[in-house]
Amino acid sequence: MMMQAVDKPLITSKFQDNEIQILTKEIELPIEAILPYWNPEEFNAYCQTGCENFSKKWTCPPHCPPFKEYAAEHTHIKLILYKTNCNQFSFIESEERALTAYNFAKDLLQNNLRNREDETERFIGPNSCEICTICKAASANACHLPHLIRYNLVAFGFNVTKIMEELFQHQLEWAKAGQVPNHVSSVGAILLKK
Repeated sequence: MMMQAVDKPLITSKFQDNEIQILTKEIELPIEAILPYWNPEEFNAYCQTGCENFSKKWTCPPHCPPFKEYAAEHTHIKLILYKTNCNQFSFIESEERALTAYNFAKDLLQNNLRNREDETERFIGPNSCEICTICKAASANACHLPHLIRYNLVAFGFNVTKIMEELFQHQLEWAKAGQVPNHVSSVGAILLKK
């Protein structure tokens, strides 16, 4: 029996003196239950051909360790979805609205995951590492903050669209030229020892 995602209380946060509400959902699964969504060969190939961060960040492919290795000491994964309606950002020009809303939700999720992590847990961020302005991987130098490195679901090779649809019953919306989506979404996770 597949577990259902649970609605959590709305999060309210300020952005440019405006209160923004974030819908949150969580689902906790045994590690084995997330593995059908893992296909690093397919999804890392998309990173290689479509992402400017490929090989330029220590948290991006091909530097990202295999998920099973990274999660080896953990038994469960708690996936966390943040969704915000773009109309809350109507004070932003329409060309920038979706990206602004997405970055706001993603950054809030990243910070909240980092703050929630304890000694027995590891978070998986909604995006590649952004601690340094320019990652040392771009110049083939070692990371100077390796204890802060956290990877993301896409870098591990997970099909995030399918995770959103099947585990959260949530449809991603994409910005199109001249059209702002109704909402933007971001997903991260925490690896747990139970």
